[in-house]
Amino acid sequence: MSQRFRIDGAAQLVPEDRSGIPALAGRSGTYALMPTAPDLLVFSRTPPEGGSIPTPRVVLAGDAGGFPLSDLIAFLSQSRWSGVIRVHTPGGERSLTLREGEVRGATSEEPADRLGEVLVRLGYADRAQVEAVLREQSHSKLGRALVEKGVLQAHDLFKCVTHQVSEIFHAIVLCREGAFFLIDQPLDEKTGHSLQLSTQSLLMDSIRKIDEMAHFRKRIPHGRMYVARKRPSDGKLEEDEDRVLAMLDGRRTVLELGHAARLSEFDVTKVVFRLLEGGFAGLTDKPVGAPAATAVAPEKAATPRVRPPVRTVAPVDARPVARVFNFIFREIRDEVARSGMDREFIAAANAALANQALSASPVLEGLAFAADGSLPEGRLMEAFDKHRAHLGSEPLASFRQALSDVMFFLLFQAGELLESRADEDLARRVKELLATLEAP
Repeated sequence: MSQRFRIDGAAQLVPEDRSGIPALAGRSGTYALMPTAPDLLVFSRTPPEGGSIPTPRVVLAGDAGGFPLSDLIAFLSQSRWSGVIRVHTPGGERSLTLREGEVRGATSEEPADRLGEVLVRLGYADRAQVEAVLREQSHSKLGRALVEKGVLQAHDLFKCVTHQVSEIFHAIVLCREGAFFLIDQPLDEKTGHSLQLSTQSLLMDSIRKIDEMAHFRKRIPHGRMYVARKRPSDGKLEEDEDRVLAMLDGRRTVLELGHAARLSEFDVTKVVFRLLEGGFAGLTDKPVGAPAATAVAPEKAATPRVRPPVRTVAPVDARPVARVFNFIFREIRDEVARSGMDREFIAAANAALANQALSASPVLEGLAFAADGSLPEGRLMEAFDKHRAHLGSEPLASFRQALSDVMFFLLFQAGELLESRADEDLARRVKELLATLEAP
């Protein structure tokens, strides 16, 4: 626990708790006060004597307004660093947990970042449902309780938790004031949900969102603007655009449209912006009456998708990759079976596959897990052979990524069901199995 001090009117540094004074033992000497931001005090011993202390410890601190956090996170990702980035801002504290450079979790003191708020914002639960569960459960058990009550499906919870972590990440990257701290500390595998997100992908998405949102805000100053329909669809709109256009009655704000359409604030703002640009919608700062009749969007003309030209692809043996991942999938299922939850576990996994909620890769289309937790190897190989010409320049890497996405969902599900020690032991075994794919 951090020791607290205050600076009194005489510029004296006074410990709030006298028991904190022993923490300064061994720190005697002359210290220079470095010029820093108002939220930081940095003292440097002169002359320096060196040395270190056990973890957890702060290894880097800085002014969030004077150094871009995106650059720091990019460096930590490339360095495969493990630890916690904590950011203190006037709005509260947010933190990211990194393991070997990848995002494994995030926390926030900001009420809007709570999972319940994310669920309501994206339209997966209403506020009454969330509040009813929170009267019986803590925030940390909200998601699982909603799944057990049938409000959410497991893959919807996975999607919302992933979105929650992404939004906290995005808020940290956007931070332009306050202080940040890099904390070297042992990581608890059971902290929060079992996730692994690509730091580089999150960074690219954050930077894109920053630039795009600044462009959208030129026409849509905030999400409390009401949106009215000016003309019906012309049959050429994207699916999300047609869906949102059909909801426009002049009585919903941009944010309310996002709730109804299950779109994030960024995504619904982008859709509304496109509708404004196309003359399909208009903005007002007050609600307007609903139109006398609801225009029906004409059916889109069936436009055949033009597939990229088929390239000649050298033979690739994906069977060893499939076998390792199937071994991992069975290992996860067997651990869950010890808790007697394997049927529910497999059912949730198959529902996620059927809804294409885990990966956009075509190699998983139409597949289902067997009772032992494995995917049918023969059909998996057939799907890979059929689609490998369209899996990019490295089809085996794309295949592996699709199976990795499935694996992280299964680990997420298992983490919701297992005790901490069993979950940590499972994560260790999975890591060892994945390492066999790297062996020559």
